[in-house]
This record gives sequence, structure tokens and C-alpha cells, in this order.
Amino acid sequence: MSELPLSGIKVIDFTGVQAGPACTQMLAWFGADVLKVERTTGGDVTRNQLRDIPDVDALYFTMLNSNKRSLAINTKSPQGVEVMEKLIRQADVLVENFAPGAMDRMGLSWDKIQEWNPRLIFGSVKGFNDDSSWNDLKVYENVAQCAGGNASTTGFWDGPPTVAGGALGDSNTGMHLLIGILTALIARDKTGKGQKVSASMQDSVLNLCRVKLRDQQRLERVGYLEEYPQYPNGTFGDAVPRGGNAGGGGQPGWVVKCKGWETDPNAYIYFTIQEQNWKRTAEAIGRP
Repeated sequence: MSELPLSGIKVIDFTGVQAGPACTQMLAWFGADVLKVERTTGGDVTRNQLRDIPDVDALYFTMLNSNKRSLAINTKSPQGVEVMEKLIRQADVLVENFAPGAMDRMGLSWDKIQEWNPRLIFGSVKGFNDDSSWNDLKVYENVAQCAGGNASTTGFWDGPPTVAGGALGDSNTGMHLLIGILTALIARDKTGKGQKVSASMQDSVLNLCRVKLRDQQRLERVGYLEEYPQYPNGTFGDAVPRGGNAGGGGQPGWVVKCKGWETDPNAYIYFTIQEQNWKRTAEAIGRP
């Protein structure tokens, strides 16, 4: 078997729950040697959250932390900080997703880490970026989806904003951070220097809502969005409406014709059902 792309890269996984571990797990799958640093009092909190088998690590933990080694360190003690220093001096990447300011309080600021290892790439997940007025807040999935705009686009137009079931705030941010870390590794090969890579949960969610930003610009210019079921007889407000399952591929509302529906009775039946659903929806909003 050929060597994996990140073989030889040493990663300190100083993360917990989901956003950070999702990133470091991908690094491990790509071949990096990932050492997960955990609390001495129970480790990552997901080890015992939502357990399906008593007295063993929960699926929540194992599904995000495969291919990693683990070490418990008390970073509040001088001995623990000394161990961290030794690890950092030998590492290529350190990833953390603590609350804002926590690394500084542990004596592990970016300036200190650079002093110990100028080649180290420091990856960080936070709820909001450093320039945000909310950069001191802790953030979880639902907050990220709401602050990043996703919830406003999800759900039916006559209902409230809805958080998507996929982990757009957590695992999605981990993937954005992963891209930054891999890019920084390539840059280090050219410059010999490490750098800090930050990913905010709000920004990562917003990045996945780009097509809705497109729609917002269109709405502001023309006042309507023809691919939404409200068009042409419904009303549009100042913001992109929630559209249920309406797609942007040119079909009216939820209707998608099956290929060959004209000659295939099964496909025709399927289309007829969809057409009936569309008619009922159209009648409900007053569209002929």
C-alpha cells in the first residue's frame, strides 16, 4: 500500500466535541499522526454523551475520533504546560476549539507557540471571527446556523426559520479549517514558516449560503424570484423567503418531470402525483 499523503505530519488535537475533532479526524485519515490531548477529568465530554452501550465510549466520540492516539494532560499545572511545550516543539500542526481566550489563559498563546516552534501551523475554530463584535461568545450548532443565515432559508414560507439537520455549524467549519491547514502546510514547504489558520462557525455557514446571497441581490434588483412558489401571484418581502423544497433549477416549485414521462406509465404516474401536489399548493397561495 502506498504511503498516505500526510504520513510523517504530527498533529496535536487539542479539540473537543465536533467541529475540531471533525477536522483532525480527516487529517488522521489522510495519514497524519494525530495525538488527541484530553482533560484528566473524563476526557472529551462526548465520551459519555448519548451512550448506546453502558460504560464504553459513546458513538458520538468514536465516530469523530477514529485513527487518533490520546493523552490526558492537566494544562492548569506547570507540569502539564511543560508537557505541552515538548509536544508543540515536535509538532507540525496544533488544532484547538476552546472558548475565546482559553489558550491565552493556559499560557499557550499564539505568540508563545510561535516562539517554541516557528514552523507550527495553529488551527483554531471559533464561533465568530476576530473582527466580529460577538467574538467573545461561545457558539454551538444552532447559534451558528442562525447567525450564518442558514436557518432563515430553511423551512416553508409560512413557517418559522428551521435549523438544518446536517452539522453545518460544526463539521462544516471543521472542513473549512481543514482546507486552511492543508493550504498552510503547502505554504510552509515554500517559506519554512508556520501560520495561524482561523475558521469561524458563522463564516463557514454563510459560505454555504452563497446561492441565497445571490438570490438576495436578485430580489433587491427585480423584486421577485421566479423559481419560488410565490411567483407570480404571491408577495415577496425584503429578504429571500423560505421556499420549502422549491429548487433553483428552473422547475416550478416542487415539480420535477421524470425522464420519459410521456411514454413511461410509471414515470407519468409519478409526475401526475407531483403535478397534483403542485396544484394543491398553487390553490393554497392563490396561484392559478
